[in-house]
Amino acid sequence: MSSKPTLEIGSQYFAEIGKITHGGHFLAHIEGCAVFVRGAMTGEQAQVLITHKRQKVYFGVAQMIMKGSPDRVEPSCSASSVCGGCDFQFVSFQHQIVLKTMVLKDSLQRFAQLDSRRVDELVGAGVLPIGDASGLRWRGRARFHWDGSWHMHEYRSDHMVETMNCTTVTSQVGEKLAQLERAEGLEPGEYTFAQGAVGVSVVGPNGFKSGPETVVREFAGIEWETGPRDFWQSNAALLPLVDESMQASGAFARGGHWWDLYAGVGVFTEVIARNIGSNGTVTSVEGNRATSEAARKKFAHYSEGSGASIGVITSSVERFVANVRKTHSTPDGVFLDPPRSGAGLAVCTELRELEPNWILYLACDPVALARDARELCSDGTFELIALTAWDAFPMTHHFESLAVFRNTKVS
Repeated sequence: MSSKPTLEIGSQYFAEIGKITHGGHFLAHIEGCAVFVRGAMTGEQAQVLITHKRQKVYFGVAQMIMKGSPDRVEPSCSASSVCGGCDFQFVSFQHQIVLKTMVLKDSLQRFAQLDSRRVDELVGAGVLPIGDASGLRWRGRARFHWDGSWHMHEYRSDHMVETMNCTTVTSQVGEKLAQLERAEGLEPGEYTFAQGAVGVSVVGPNGFKSGPETVVREFAGIEWETGPRDFWQSNAALLPLVDESMQASGAFARGGHWWDLYAGVGVFTEVIARNIGSNGTVTSVEGNRATSEAARKKFAHYSEGSGASIGVITSSVERFVANVRKTHSTPDGVFLDPPRSGAGLAVCTELRELEPNWILYLACDPVALARDARELCSDGTFELIALTAWDAFPMTHHFESLAVFRNTKVS
């Protein structure tokens, strides 16, 4: 009986690099073993260092490129090959779009089990580029570690790598990094940088450090105030595009009742309220107590301005949908903006059985979206009728997608 082929961790092997896979890796087969490789792309030949093994799959990093791709470029940041903040600085920005479109299509076919023709119809022009044509200077929120110079974490590691010139942060964040580096008295530790409308706020290991103490951002016609460490989309160009796609979906009717699940401070709660008008109602659901309380204060007097009635509930989404379904209360529509892991089987099953007219699903992970889409559409109640994807996070493997699900009983 022959033994299974094995590779030695810490050794280097020659590899022909194959197709892109989800997570910023490219697949190679080395001596009969599957290896997920970083730092080399399809069609290249490379010496690959095997770094670790997870279950049946090895992981490796390209050490030397023997035969390069015409889509290979010189990275704008010297730390990008090891820094966890970027995956694709060695790939031309135009080709990054192609690769992400491949991942999106593959995810929908494999995990949502859609046929290739339907996937092509849904994906259309593919993942859409936004912002600067270079793919740089988009990150308006970032974390760095100070230890005599600025560092970020190595890829999936507690080790730190010096990032003297991060090229994905906005110019304003870059200027603030340089300003603090020139100053004296920086305590070692982690610093969060968040760009707002009136400057860059910085919080360090001992609390507030520089800039406005609250981050003010303008979106959907109103101002939003958050703490520097509170979640907000890191690419400011994304939210207006999502807003436009939501309005174009055809899902909103005046006077409707909607749920905004994983609502955060209520950014999309406001978008929904604006679209359904003064006779409509929106229930905003968020599990983080502090964030939910911020939304409650924000919308305390919203209906007084002839807007929709907004109710804010502090609860996990899982608990909320399970409890509400027992009352047989069904909204007209549901908006989902779950974490990277997706909404999950339990939530999607509950929503499918509730049978709202519409579900709008904003996702930053195509595999999680595809898995949830399969569950939502599993019994024919819902159909995935539209999908728009944006490359909101250039140089990384991440991108954002808005999927529109319509109840098949809705004409």
